[in-house]
Amino acid sequence: MRWHHDERVDDGIMRHPADSVAWKTLDELHPSFATEPRNVRLGLASDGFQPFKSTKTPHNIWPVVLIPYNVPPWLCMKQENFILSMLIPGPKSPGDAIDVYFQPLIEELKELWETGVKTFDASSRQNFMLHASLLWTINDFPAYANLSGWSTKGKLACPCCNKETLSIWLKNGNKQCYMRHRRFLPRINKWRNDKDSFDGTKEHKLPPKMLSGNDILDQVADLDGNILSKDPKKETKISHDNTGDNWNKKSIFFDLPYWKTLLLRDNLDVMHIEKNICDNILGTILNVKGKTKDTINSRLDLEVIDIKKELHPIKKGDKYELPTAC
Repeated sequence: MRWHHDERVDDGIMRHPADSVAWKTLDELHPSFATEPRNVRLGLASDGFQPFKSTKTPHNIWPVVLIPYNVPPWLCMKQENFILSMLIPGPKSPGDAIDVYFQPLIEELKELWETGVKTFDASSRQNFMLHASLLWTINDFPAYANLSGWSTKGKLACPCCNKETLSIWLKNGNKQCYMRHRRFLPRINKWRNDKDSFDGTKEHKLPPKMLSGNDILDQVADLDGNILSKDPKKETKISHDNTGDNWNKKSIFFDLPYWKTLLLRDNLDVMHIEKNICDNILGTILNVKGKTKDTINSRLDLEVIDIKKELHPIKKGDKYELPTAC
């Protein structure tokens, strides 16, 4: 449990969460916690799955797993080191009301941070007060919304861009499209001025400002105390018309005294991102039927946006065809 402090090589290479800026920021802001290397750093992961083979049986289980990061990277993700803190069963996913189930866990995490628990260290044969902190959550995109409180649907779906998310509705593809990614490039980058390869414009916009915990608390101040329930008769209806944001609730994790000071509170898991992007790229390059994103509707959307004219579909009678050169 002291490996991250005693044996980790701090050479600027990212091999372990202890090498991250988020970990080091917590140490700087809370030195009394950082001085004891045996204090536990935790990550929280949760997602729902269908426990029965028959999809006709309405049921959903959400395991909530805590991962202790003190140990070496080759032990971090071993199943025997995972802590199954709770199972949330039900006919449907808990949605935003998952905070109701998190209440006992949050109370224990607060106690572990503020008071600690008397613990016996077998290596030194001494007792000490053990404290713990939750560094971040790790989820797929839908679960990200349930835990963070920011809805990952609609025109403001990006939690990082927040109110500065830039999107357009593509009627042929029947989906929201998120645009202007070149604003995240350095100010001096040739792609910012490359009109032909992108949407026919130069990009001069700066990336969105990174919001602090206090910024988020200001945005969700009016949601504090809202009733969270899967019962539509009890749940408080949230309107985004006047706020211009996508917050559905104030996350219960903000009850943790240190949560607003964390640099990185919510993460997307790598597995879903790698799999989905890889599937889409390979499906499109290899023109796999049912997997490719290069469809008539996507070409019609290019026509509506008025870019890439050489890729616009050709109308023959009542049907559209892709250009033969493509």
